Amino acid sequence: MTIRCGWLAAVLMSALAGHAGAASFDLGRLFDAGKDVTAAAKSIDETEEIEIGREVAGRTLGAAPLVADPELQAYVNRVGRWIAMQTERPDLPWHFGVLDTASVNAFAAPGGYVLITRGLYDLLDSEAQLAGVLGHEIGHIVQRHHIKVMQQSAAVSAGARLAQRDNRSQLVNNAIGTGAEVLARGLDKDAEFEADRIGVVLAARAGYSPYGLVEVLHRLSARAADDASLALLFKTHPAPGERLTQLGDALAPRVAQLPAGKEPAIREVNPNVPPPVAARPVAAEGARALQQQEPGAAQTSKPAGEGGIDPAGILRGIFGR
Repeated sequence: MTIRCGWLAAVLMSALAGHAGAASFDLGRLFDAGKDVTAAAKSIDETEEIEIGREVAGRTLGAAPLVADPELQAYVNRVGRWIAMQTERPDLPWHFGVLDTASVNAFAAPGGYVLITRGLYDLLDSEAQLAGVLGHEIGHIVQRHHIKVMQQSAAVSAGARLAQRDNRSQLVNNAIGTGAEVLARGLDKDAEFEADRIGVVLAARAGYSPYGLVEVLHRLSARAADDASLALLFKTHPAPGERLTQLGDALAPRVAQLPAGKEPAIREVNPNVPPPVAARPVAAEGARALQQQEPGAAQTSKPAGEGGIDPAGILRGIFGR
């Protein structure tokens, strides 16, 4: 059956796109001033996690559109969902997409939303490599890495939470703004190293070569550090060489037990789809937005025009748009 562009809009865009005012959950309850960070993090149930992820992923799509190749998007979703089935959270509403940007990177948002850039996709030459990349991002979601950071940021200032607990739109914006910042700043190294290990395991469980992610990291490591397309990747992730070292230490004792797996050819982007705009370093708009807060300061993102961080501005900025 022919897959039309309407399918792309109806399935991927509607699944990912969201607006702060459309959230159906009460963040005031989640961020109640009487709770500590740990209790607040545990209070987010799966439904709420999915809603938060939809908001963050929707803002990302507003900054960088999907590649206009429905069959490619369907293919990446098939591969991603098969890998997600190997986790302890197979029932999340998993959605995957390829962003039309030449930057080399991949992103995860809570609740099952994974986006990789065309710049990264074009570097891959096997489905096993794609499986390793998607497995890494799926690992972040399964371990709730982003949720933990968002909760910590939202719970920094008890006074701010107390003042805002009855202002639902403010709290929603804080969650979205913090999620955008996590995409722009990246997670800590331990989270990235854990996601690398999970990516290898999930790819192997799904029947792929467990070395796909290793091959991708080697390829990235060989690229020049001043390559503009890698600016955001190096900003949000540890250096590929460091990740390879950590993975090597983890895999070395188990090399004899690792399955060979398969490495089918990856599906190429439709040749009729024009290439994305050439990559460039992180744009000033995104950098300025991030610099409005000092490290460790309370995260009190506000809508555009209210003097705080504009989540959409951050995401447009990091994609150079």
